[in-house]
Amino acid sequence: MSTDHVPRIGLRVEGIDAAYDRLQVLWDVSLHVAPGELLALVGSNGAGKTTVLRSVSGLLKPVRGHVKLGDTDITSTSAEKIAELGLAHVPENRLVFPSLSVEDNLVLGGYVRRKDGRYAVRRDEALHLFPRLRDRINLLAGALSGGEQQMLAMARALMSDPSVIILDEPSLGLAPKVVAEIMTALAHLRDEKGLAVLLVEQNVRAAFKIADRVMVMDRGRVVAEGTPADLASDERVRAAYLGGSSTSSSGVAAPVTRSGGAPA
Repeated sequence: MSTDHVPRIGLRVEGIDAAYDRLQVLWDVSLHVAPGELLALVGSNGAGKTTVLRSVSGLLKPVRGHVKLGDTDITSTSAEKIAELGLAHVPENRLVFPSLSVEDNLVLGGYVRRKDGRYAVRRDEALHLFPRLRDRINLLAGALSGGEQQMLAMARALMSDPSVIILDEPSLGLAPKVVAEIMTALAHLRDEKGLAVLLVEQNVRAAFKIADRVMVMDRGRVVAEGTPADLASDERVRAAYLGGSSTSSSGVAAPVTRSGGAPA
């Protein structure tokens, strides 16, 4: 794993409840993601996965519990300040700025680091991770394909030089080949950059192939947690939450391994 000029920190969520107005949607959710680890959060539509990410990134304030970035409690911190502290959020549906160029999207992604003089370094790293963006650097983001827009959304998030990156359904609506590129990039951010990665994903097969650990949510609660192998062998979990997404007899694709042999 390569080192970076910023010491890597992890993410911890401790017993949060969350609500929209008076409608409670999360109950006592806890999780942790260490530097150099990828945690996948899976479950059906409406399970509360997106609300977890919004609660982490400051877009929604939990009504109970705590969110910590490293040793810093960010539960009541603004979304902008949380980004400055080292957390990047890649939302569902990409949300690039379609009327701006690829370059300008990257510039905006690095706004919280605009005074550190490292824009060119971060830009080169992002374009190395997603080389097809380099050839499209002057195109309007709205002219990109769906897969390219997802790559741009991730590259834009990386321009803030995060220690923690959280992503909401990055594979949604993409062709299998592009999904594989996205997942390979996430593995790189974990293994080579040492980022803590929290991935919300409905593509269970893709998530299980790269996750170190998986948490299953249902109706606002965490109902199962373990390694991909653990959950793939749990008949109740597979039948209730994971069935039908795999070509293997275990119900999910076998996880890929890192160079050292541990599950990726």
